[in-house]
Amino acid sequence: MNANWYEERITLQEFPKKFTQILAANGWNKTAQFRAVNGQAFAEVHLFESFGSDGDRRKFGLIFPYAFDDAKTFDDNRFIPETSRLATLGYGDGVKRTFDFPAAPMVPGSEQIMIDGTTVPKSSYVIDPNGNTVTFNTAPAAGQIIKANYALSNKAYEPSNVFGVFLYNDVLFEKSVVRGQPESNLGTADGTTKTFLFPKSGVRPGSVQIYVNNALKSETEYTIDYATSTVTFVTAPTTGKIEAVYKYAMLPVSGVDYGDLISYPSSYSKANGFSGRYMAEMAYGAITFVQPSPVAVMQLTNEANFSRSFQRDSFLYLWGSINKDRLALFFRPDPSADPKNALYVPLYLGRISAIGEAPRRNTVLIGGAQSTKEMTTFNLTSSINQNLDYGTNTANGNSYVLLHQAIGGSYYQRHYLSFITHSRDLDLPETRFNPSAYTGKYHLSQLWIVHPQEGYVGKLDDIYAVHPKNIEQMDELEIERVVSHETIGIGDGERRVFHIDHACQEAKPQVFIDCTEITTFIYDPNTKAVIFNDPPAPGVDITANYSFKQTFKYSLPTTERTPMRVPEATPFAPIGWAILKENTE
Repeated sequence: MNANWYEERITLQEFPKKFTQILAANGWNKTAQFRAVNGQAFAEVHLFESFGSDGDRRKFGLIFPYAFDDAKTFDDNRFIPETSRLATLGYGDGVKRTFDFPAAPMVPGSEQIMIDGTTVPKSSYVIDPNGNTVTFNTAPAAGQIIKANYALSNKAYEPSNVFGVFLYNDVLFEKSVVRGQPESNLGTADGTTKTFLFPKSGVRPGSVQIYVNNALKSETEYTIDYATSTVTFVTAPTTGKIEAVYKYAMLPVSGVDYGDLISYPSSYSKANGFSGRYMAEMAYGAITFVQPSPVAVMQLTNEANFSRSFQRDSFLYLWGSINKDRLALFFRPDPSADPKNALYVPLYLGRISAIGEAPRRNTVLIGGAQSTKEMTTFNLTSSINQNLDYGTNTANGNSYVLLHQAIGGSYYQRHYLSFITHSRDLDLPETRFNPSAYTGKYHLSQLWIVHPQEGYVGKLDDIYAVHPKNIEQMDELEIERVVSHETIGIGDGERRVFHIDHACQEAKPQVFIDCTEITTFIYDPNTKAVIFNDPPAPGVDITANYSFKQTFKYSLPTTERTPMRVPEATPFAPIGWAILKENTE
């Protein structure tokens, strides 16, 4: 049985679109997107949300930065030739008439479209105004290949060798109106009219200031009806212009896309590429995020940006496991031209298996980058008036594990990895990853998340720690075990959903509350959730018996700034991940 396992190869140009589709197929809905713009610098921002099996609503964002000045990634003039993978629009079936451009939007009119190698006249099809699709007058016959060469629009993504991942509590798509702008003018006082209409609907409560004849009025002198976007004075103003300072909700330009939003970056340089700070400034400077995290950087190559070893249709390889609770993935760009610089990049985002009570916001973030790109300063008030400093132990998701919100209420604090291991000082070059001479078995440990003050928090879901000895990248391991009285939680009188560590081979696990077997629960094999009819009482121990047999795939991160390679963040560096691939019968 597949455990939501993916092994994909995606062109660099299509990565944001295809990755979004993979997330959507596994319960992560895209709630919004926009492009932060400052001159010739850009950052595409995509926001996602999932309602997890544990009832936690998880929100995160992806940032894809690029520039159109002298820092364009590729020297192809943003033109897609017929020989590119991005030139193939699809194959005819005799019915389908509309096909997507793989790299979109394109410039309508720049295209040359071919069916089975023969150029077709422009009168035989229509390009949509946004440059995303072509619709033929007559459906291409079955088996015919449709290709095109075309120029990319300035709104099309330009791949770079980094992207960012961040968490947040909420986002406010709103614009500010100040005095002097047309949207601030509510009308002119005449001594009779009491009610005036805001030029914009969706006025944000608490954001309004009213001026009459240049004088700021007290809130006791008027009331605001936010449903109708009107202000009504207690006494009709007698003379002068009526103005309002306020914020109003923006509307998407299409679907969930809010289009281009002006931002204010300050840290970009071609020599250093796109850093975590740059991505935070672009994303957080364009719109209002509520309690956003520092940006965890995902760096695909060990250079400022992609070198000439890569093209926009080069492959990015993605493998790992995804469900609506968490992502456990690795990325690596095509290594054929320069394998040393093609990094193995880890990403963990989402739920951990809590040891007892769950964190207040149970979402962990782990990424991988080089030291030149990770975010190390968090107070951005000098550039965009956004403070990401949550105390002296603020985490960035690169050097340390980042937890959204701890049980005590603190945000984005440094957490560490813990697992059973020998001392790094005792490790010898000739030692191997071998089975124990005493048991004949390999012994692996799950990866625990620990806070120095709060202690053990929980375990990364479906991941084992594997020492990089006598094992190669992408090797597979089979783990088989009978589990006896695994602690899956402690009752609090409210929580009904708990999780076992592994998908069980049985139809459902045996579950015990204070050593008494309970059968009044539902088991969800997709999320390993044990769902009780009634919440277990406060303080009771909840345990489970079951067996499992599973296959895991091993990968070792090669980015220097990831908790699995930072000595201060792990008891053994480097340490690899074995991610669940499938449940075997």
